[in-house]
Order: sequence, then C-alpha cells, then structure tokens
Amino acid sequence: MTKITVNFKNLCALFTKKLNNELMVGLLDLADFQDVLEEHIHHPKITIETEKKVVNPNGETVSVPQVWTYAGFSNNSGSCSHDSETHAMNQPPDCLGPLFGKIILEVHGAQAGLSRELSETKIAELTQQETDRKRKAEEIEEDQEVMINTFDSVLDFQKRLHKNETLKVMPELCKARFHFQHGLLYAISLPPFSPVTFKPPNLGANGRYPIEARIEIGLPEDGYAVLRFLGGDTRDFVFEGADGRHYFVTIENSPPKRQAPEHHDDGDPNHFEYYYKLVAPPHKTYLPIITSPGTGDPFCMNGGFGDTDY
Repeated sequence: MTKITVNFKNLCALFTKKLNNELMVGLLDLADFQDVLEEHIHHPKITIETEKKVVNPNGETVSVPQVWTYAGFSNNSGSCSHDSETHAMNQPPDCLGPLFGKIILEVHGAQAGLSRELSETKIAELTQQETDRKRKAEEIEEDQEVMINTFDSVLDFQKRLHKNETLKVMPELCKARFHFQHGLLYAISLPPFSPVTFKPPNLGANGRYPIEARIEIGLPEDGYAVLRFLGGDTRDFVFEGADGRHYFVTIENSPPKRQAPEHHDDGDPNHFEYYYKLVAPPHKTYLPIITSPGTGDPFCMNGGFGDTDY
C-alpha cells in the first residue's frame, strides 16, 4: 500500500472543530501585518519527498530520490506577492508554484474519515519511522528517539490556553488553507520533552505539548490522491497508489533560516505570538517560556483552535 505522511511544521494553525469529518490547516502571511519585523517574516513551503524504484542497465533495482516543492504566497490574482517573490526566486527551478486560498487533498479509492486511535503496535511503528527521519535530518542525536502523542495533545488556544474565555478567531486571515478528510492523525514530541510554562503565568495550561502534527494516509493499489490548488494557477500534484511507495509531505511556515538544513538547531524567534494575529482584540497574550534550546522548544510548536467555524 502506498502511504502519504503529511507533516505540519512551525506556524501552522490547526482548526479542529469539524475534526470528525475534516481538519483545516491555515498558514498566515506575516507580511500582511505592519508590526512584524522583516527577519521574522515566515514563508510557506511544501516539500514532497519519495523514492522511486527503477531498474538500472545492469538489471539491478535501485531507489531514486525524488523531491518536489511549492513555495511562497501568491496574491488573489494568482501571482507571487511582493514579499514572497524574492523568497520564491531562491527555490529550486523545478518549484511547482506558490500557495493561496483553498487547497484540498482529494483521496480516490479510500473511504473518507479521520482517525485518532493509536494502538501500541502503531505507536511502535510510528516511533521508529519518525525517529529514523529525525536522525537522518540530524534534528536529534543517534541515541535519542521521538515520542508519539495523540493528536488531541496539541495545544489548543480556546480549549486549554484561554479556557473559559471568549476568543474571536478569524481563520479567513490565513492566506493558504489546507483541507484534509482522510487519514490517521497523530503528533510528535522531540527530546528533551520539557514541560511548557507561560508568561504571564497560566497554571491551567502548563504541560508537555507536541511540537509537530501529522496525518498518515493509505492509498490502495487502485487508488490515487491529488493535492489540488483551488485559489490560483498553481499546478496540482498527483500521488500514485499503484507502486507502494511512501510519500513524505512537509507543510511548513517558517523563517528562511529554519528552512536551511545548516540552521536546524539555531532555534526560532518566539513566533508563537503570531498565532494571536488570528484573534481579534481585546485578549490576553500568553507566550511560552523557553525551557531548552533547539527544535524541541515551544516557540515552534503547532497551535490549535477547537471552537472556531471556518
């Protein structure tokens, strides 16, 4: 069976009110806001990685890495926005286009539905898979492992951080909005698994939270999936189900330095505060306090909004 693993990384807002049927993931264009420092501007990027098995002239079957990317925001006319244009120019020449508006993953040949159930066997399988990838990317040490968490453990602004408060959340401010209706949802934590605290203090919200969320989608041999870009002229991407390969898709909204492998351990600016761009004032602002440096700190974790229609 072909698998698609979708990874949500850095400033990705997870809208979960309709989670029985759909997950919506929104990406903010911080260039839309006047009070954001230029070095803190985030740029969206989709990276699709897989390996294709081919037979070489010697009759040997070998695996050939394949990578496709989409990068930058476009405006509502379908062309790159001014702030994304420079970043997009630095992408590989085979970049398939920018992001804007509604983007859906259509899965053909599989029954619609999202699951959050994780068996012990599945947790062990995902732990090995995610640990291998993080070690290969040198995001963790060879003697470290990731921790698999339930999807519900992602920090929710409305149900946990601002519990018993009323927040007016504006998902329409997300310049790109992904919709998913298939697959197994889970989340991962990276060592050292330190607890998160907040400033000003919010004792009811303190705890350990995963850094990134995932969806794993299985495609039968007679099935396929299409990542469709409905907001412009960006080319769709087709995932083939017949050859049993594994596609790894990373959807991230990160500062440029975080997209460069040599800077993977430099840490992020505290961009957690930018989730509040989606919330109409007045409101309190809670920011995580750093407990340890690197990719495992809370400055770069996903955030959820569980009570908002979109």
